[in-house]
Amino acid sequence: MKVDPAKWTRFRILLVLGFFVLIWGGIIWRAFQLQVVEREHLAGLAKKECQRVININPVRGDIYDRRGEKLAVSVEADSIFADPASVEDPETTAARLSSVLNLNSRDVLKKLKAQSTFVWLKRQVGPEESKKVAELNLKGVYSLQETKRFYPNKELAANLLGFVGIDSQGLEGLEIAYDEYLRGGCSSWRVTQDALGRTFLGLDSDAPPGFQGARINLTIDRRIQYTTEKALAKVVEDFNAKGGLAVVLRTKTGEVLASAVEPSFNPNAFASYSASQRRNRVLTDTFDPGSTFKVFIVAAALEEGLVKPTDLVFCENGEVVIDRHTIHDTKPHGWLTVNKVVKYSSNIGALKIGEMLGPPTVHRYLERFGFGQRTGVDLPGESAGLLRPYKAWRKLDAANVAFGQGVSTTALQMTSAMSAIANDGVLMRPYIVSEIVDSDGRVLKRNKPEAVRQVVSPQTAREVREMLRMVVEEGGTGTRAETDGYPVAGKTGTAQKLDPETKRYSDKKYFSSFLGFVPYEDPQLTIFVALDEPSPQAYGGVVAAPAFREIAEKVLPIMDIAPVNPTPEQLLMARAEESGSTVNRQTIQKIKDLAEALKEEAMAAAPSPAEAEARPEPEAGAMPDLVGLSMRRVMEMMAGYNVDLNFTGSGLAVWQTPPPGQTIKAGQVCSVRFEQ
Repeated sequence: MKVDPAKWTRFRILLVLGFFVLIWGGIIWRAFQLQVVEREHLAGLAKKECQRVININPVRGDIYDRRGEKLAVSVEADSIFADPASVEDPETTAARLSSVLNLNSRDVLKKLKAQSTFVWLKRQVGPEESKKVAELNLKGVYSLQETKRFYPNKELAANLLGFVGIDSQGLEGLEIAYDEYLRGGCSSWRVTQDALGRTFLGLDSDAPPGFQGARINLTIDRRIQYTTEKALAKVVEDFNAKGGLAVVLRTKTGEVLASAVEPSFNPNAFASYSASQRRNRVLTDTFDPGSTFKVFIVAAALEEGLVKPTDLVFCENGEVVIDRHTIHDTKPHGWLTVNKVVKYSSNIGALKIGEMLGPPTVHRYLERFGFGQRTGVDLPGESAGLLRPYKAWRKLDAANVAFGQGVSTTALQMTSAMSAIANDGVLMRPYIVSEIVDSDGRVLKRNKPEAVRQVVSPQTAREVREMLRMVVEEGGTGTRAETDGYPVAGKTGTAQKLDPETKRYSDKKYFSSFLGFVPYEDPQLTIFVALDEPSPQAYGGVVAAPAFREIAEKVLPIMDIAPVNPTPEQLLMARAEESGSTVNRQTIQKIKDLAEALKEEAMAAAPSPAEAEARPEPEAGAMPDLVGLSMRRVMEMMAGYNVDLNFTGSGLAVWQTPPPGQTIKAGQVCSVRFEQ
């Protein structure tokens, strides 16, 4: 049969056309499936192939002291990672990386051979290490910027601040207590891989809102903290102690101005220290307080009306037997008034006052002062101490509690309880965080002074303060705590430590302390200083009181608290400060330092008693003759004149203006030049 060529041609065209229609229809249908029907599913698979989410340290909020100085900050640091699938020669790469990053080559090789597209090699490296890795130009090895925690003051307040881990999580101290605020709202970024296997941060990897952690402002003052730590470290070294504790509270508010532990640690390298070195022993460690506890027993007896400050107590000439145990006083005393029981720190006098109260009342008042319970400070790990139920006390136990044995407290508990005495009987809750502010400046939390309870009446508190002032005066056990210009009140403590082997109190190991407040008439600071096992001296008045004095003398001027009984040097500084332009604060401090350095020279150069008597006293309002006198003598003579005194040089006075005998008026400038 003959086929029509035209029809055959048309058929072939239609056949080819139909074939192409089917092909393109299939392609279009498949494209529709991929682009529309299965779009979300396939997009997810593609994203999974070329992108992954890794955890990156968020920008942790900074911690500031009360004056806005940074105590803990977040800084940028490179972290090294690898894509094992892109590494061409794992053995060589591992060898070169391990030498630069100071890592074990076998550990690095194991990571480079892992069935993964992302492995960390070393987190938060230093700039030098990061630069050396970049110079190696190794395929499949990359760096990524993270943030790490940095403590610019190193050991300063370390036990208080705590530290954070590699993933920016708080591990101890303030860092863990306020981790939810400090850590920030996001810790994940997206890493993208291109067709060549190169890994980089994608366009969608910017930090989302809330990534920045909140800032925390503390009640701590860096200057006061530094002063406290230095004073504590010095006495620990001077008396060969195992360690020491110190706390500075603002008496009327409960603000913690300083909290020191010795020895301390560097939180920038916290892994190099033991757990015992890192803990905040001001809160966690308990101890028998010793004689400082007598204060609260006497306060209870006064409040109950059982004794008056001048009532007599027979102290058994220094020795009494209770339950076949002999209790001694350091020095034998017969009859002592109640205030002298405190002044001379009589154990027997204290236990007799405790007997008047009886165990139930003693226990009740100790609880009211805050013993046997946490203070409520806004920090983790606080111990409640130990105050056993009074029904479990034997007669000997009750006697021991009266002079600070058989009960355990923390340094913060003791400081807080003494603050109640200084604060007219009102116990304040101690706190250390003043406020928390988010990255937008909104205040998330704010702490304010909070009164816990009225422990004793203002009258009782004043009577106890008067007794504590006697402790520091001549004949008392705490004379070395007295400061220049700022009258002190306080109590010494020398507590025997319990020997864990014999289960008895040791006669060789002591926990020695001084606890007091200053200035006496209007207490602003309550300070506690304690040394663990000092030697060869152990008395709290000898080993701890000098540190109390140093802290108080340096901190009170920092807080702009004027001296109550100013020394000539303090008068000179105050008047120079008031004059404004002639002497700035730095110069004033130099004057004070110079005056201290010249004490011995001044004493040697001062006129003899005969010369002093021979020199006529100046008439009121007349300029005295200063030529030939030492700097100290000049300051002493001019302290009574309300003038602005300027001087230069050192040694003995060789020139003065106005001249001797000339009338001088209040506020007048008087100048003296000294030469060696």
